[in-house]
Amino acid sequence: MSERNRIGAVTTESRPSEGDLRRRLEGRVELIESALHRYRLLHGTLASRGWWRTLREDPSLIQGVLDVEPTLLEALERTERRGGQEGWLEGSSIPRTVGQVREVRERLTLRVRSVLLRRSLAPESLSLEDGLRKLEEVSSQEVSLKRMPGEPFSLRIGAPDGSSQSVASLVLALGWLVLLVGMFVLLVLGERGVALVGGGPALGGLLIATVVLQRRSAPGVVWLTPERLVWIAPGNEPPAAVRLDSLADNGVMLDGPEGTVCVRGDQFIRLKGFTVAGASRLRVLLELFRDARIREQASRVDRQVELVSFEARLRRDGAWLSGRAVLLGRGVFFLRDFDQGAVLFHAATGRNLPFHFDLGLVLEGLSWQPEAELDAYLARAAAATGGAAWSSGDARVAQDTPLEQQVHITRGAEVLVGRLAPSDLESGYRLVRAWREGRQGSSDEDRRKVGSGS
Repeated sequence: MSERNRIGAVTTESRPSEGDLRRRLEGRVELIESALHRYRLLHGTLASRGWWRTLREDPSLIQGVLDVEPTLLEALERTERRGGQEGWLEGSSIPRTVGQVREVRERLTLRVRSVLLRRSLAPESLSLEDGLRKLEEVSSQEVSLKRMPGEPFSLRIGAPDGSSQSVASLVLALGWLVLLVGMFVLLVLGERGVALVGGGPALGGLLIATVVLQRRSAPGVVWLTPERLVWIAPGNEPPAAVRLDSLADNGVMLDGPEGTVCVRGDQFIRLKGFTVAGASRLRVLLELFRDARIREQASRVDRQVELVSFEARLRRDGAWLSGRAVLLGRGVFFLRDFDQGAVLFHAATGRNLPFHFDLGLVLEGLSWQPEAELDAYLARAAAATGGAAWSSGDARVAQDTPLEQQVHITRGAEVLVGRLAPSDLESGYRLVRAWREGRQGSSDEDRRKVGSGS
């Protein structure tokens, strides 16, 4: 009799009991049942908000799956083959459990890949076991805003705009207003019972909605140090840190018109909801600090170089040239009306960027360089635009003209004039005082001068 006919001839009475099958499979059924529980638990965790916090607090959720994953497929195949040969008793739980494990394992694999794809960590061929190990790294990563050695400063980058949070706040405010007015009207009409019975659940629901909406619409926070970019995501997404030395060409890109900045280094993160100005600031600073020399010098500074930048005109050979001036304690630099931000960026890094940005963004990043290095960058940029670079020892600031009216600096026959923004007056007086006296003036004296205009 052929093997197929022999199997088909097995009667219900001659089939082994479920207990016999369990014994013959030598613990494989128990392994499958244990795997089903562990896979379901991990899948439910990854489908919940705040999954990474749960995994960090309970690493056994991943480890439990990793413990059974290497032997599970063999156990499934052996169990299915044995059941096919000897036949399953009607109502047996074993084939049902086998089918459930295969289904939940497939769903868990897709869920793990989906989570890792958000960080660009999951190629299509990634196995479940490898994906779980990467997920273990993500969930266990400690991301701190505390500065480390080599990080003398940290900059908070224009966090994503709060437009979604503003809309959520408006909706909630209207909800509270409607609820309170409704309850007041019912109380005035004498429907106290209706107000209490209907208003109580509505009040509770609105409180829950307030917490959920505010949490979901809260903007994230981006911090930049000379060594890394730290992203504290809104809601329940895990935080991330990208080493700046891992950024390469095209490692910082703008994704679409929605203000999403993609940063690709040792990790991949998508920073959503930035304003145009905020996205531009982040991109310029990241492009500056991915330069090894800029990072190395920034790690050695103990304070930011004080400077002010303002629209100015330079009189040279009887003609007036327009541009922008940068005033520091050691001198003044005039960059003519070219793409000043791009020129200074190239002077500092030797690179060009494929988008337009303001001079002020480059100055913000380079102000965290030693002052002598910043002077050198500005001198190169001034020369590249046909401008001017004057040291405080060679030039003179007019003493009889208040800075509120005009900055008036002369060097030989050349004259540089411009006007400071009101917010820059205090720094301007401090820098001018350093020119005149060769030292920093006191803050109290500077504030008095700003107020008196003297």
